[in-house]
Formats: sequence, structure tokens, C-alpha cells
Amino acid sequence: MADRMDDRTRASGDGRDEPDPQETREWVLALVNSSPSLVYLKDTEFRYRFVNRRFEQDSRKSNAEMYGRGDEVIMPAEYVAQVRADELKVMEGGAPLAYEEEVVTPKGRRHFSVVKLPVYGPDGALLGIGGFVTDITERKLQELEQQRTIAAQREALRELSTPLLPLAEGVLAVPLVGVVDPERAGQIVDDLLRGIASHRAHTAILDVTGIRRMDAEVARALVQAARAAKLVGARVVLTGISPEVAQTLVALGVDLSGITTLATLADGIASALRES
Repeated sequence: MADRMDDRTRASGDGRDEPDPQETREWVLALVNSSPSLVYLKDTEFRYRFVNRRFEQDSRKSNAEMYGRGDEVIMPAEYVAQVRADELKVMEGGAPLAYEEEVVTPKGRRHFSVVKLPVYGPDGALLGIGGFVTDITERKLQELEQQRTIAAQREALRELSTPLLPLAEGVLAVPLVGVVDPERAGQIVDDLLRGIASHRAHTAILDVTGIRRMDAEVARALVQAARAAKLVGARVVLTGISPEVAQTLVALGVDLSGITTLATLADGIASALRES
């Protein structure tokens, strides 16, 4: 007895079963309706031809209510104009458009990832535009929280890496340790000037004993710190310059004129206290 074929398949020339177009449409519809994104199709007049289940849930409008109608059904007029401008650009340009936006919705202020693309028929004619709108609010909130955490950690590290130590009235010590890159060098200048102002310091000791490496940008930043301190009425004493750092400064031709340099932090402290 011949095998029965499923009602929704038909035999191809080589004996294989081929999918029935109606069954394929049902599978595609099931896929779209299972998507967590809002999915829609519009014609070239910006009228809805289809919205998926998630779109219905979020807009509180059914597919039947949306069919043949425009965005004015679900959004303010001023927003409709922007949406249509974007969609016209997609249809005329023939290329997808992807962007993120923040929108006030019945659920409050939400962030969305939006992808819009032109939709063509089997003959290549433009049918309209399709859209995929995904709520990324939770992800954005997590990113914001991560950014805040990173910023707080950087601030804590900055304070730990560039301590301002009051040694006596009007005297600050700034021991520098580790690698000073251009970003940190700029921060040192800022911290030093704030410290001089807040402590009313007349002398700031920059101790570079713990600096492992110094390039041209860092050396210039330290010189800039000394000169900036002088402008606000304080002098900078540079201590702890190693032979390697000294050679680097000479090779770079860094001008240290007007800056007091001493061998050790102890020498710098003694000098500062004598000036007090």
C-alpha cells in the first residue's frame, strides 16, 4: 500500500516532500508572534498591514484595530512626523536603518532598539516597510549602573594613587607610585592645585621615588604642575629622582629651571620646614 502523504506536503520531482505555502505562512506567523520585539509591517502610505502579538500587548491595540491605520492611533502627532520621516528615508534609500531611542510610554520612560527596513514583493516591487522594536530599558539601566560603579572605582583609585599628605602647616607631600600615564599626570596636576588651595599650602613636595617609568608627556606634566603651583603662590619641590629618570629628563631636554630638586623625600621635608 502506498504511503500516505501529509495533506500539507507535496512530492517534488525527486521524491522529496516540499512544504505547503500555507503551512510555511503559519510557521512564520508563529515565529513573529513569539518574538519579544514589536514587529510590524506598513504599506507605502505608512498604514499598518500587520502587527505581532507583542505589539498588540504594548500598544493595547489589536491587529484588526491597527490594520489600514497610521501611527496617529498610538502616538502623538509630533512623534508621528519624525517616524514617517525616518521610514520615508528607508523606503527611498532602500537600506535598513538602525538606531536607539528613548520614548515616554504608558509604562514610563523606556529605551528601545529600532531596526527598520524596506520590504519588497516577489517581483521586486516595494511593498512598504518593516520594523523591529526591542525594549532595551533593563540593559540600559544595567549599563548606567556599571558606568556609575566604574566611575566610583576610578575615583577611589585616583584618591588612593595620588594622596595629598599634609605634613605641616602650609606643606603638602604628594608621593607618586607606579606608572604615570598622560591621563593620570593630568589628574595629578588637578589634584595638586586643589590641594594647595584647600590646605593653603606654600610648598608641595612631589616625590617620584616610586615612579617606574617616565616619558615625555609625564615629565612635561610634572613641570606643568610645578609652574601651575607657582602661579597660585606655592613652590614645588621635586624629590626622589632616580638615575634612570634623571637620564630620561636630560635626554628629553625637560626644562627644570625654577624647580627645586632634592635627593630624597626626607630632604624635601626638611627643606620645606625650614621655609615655613
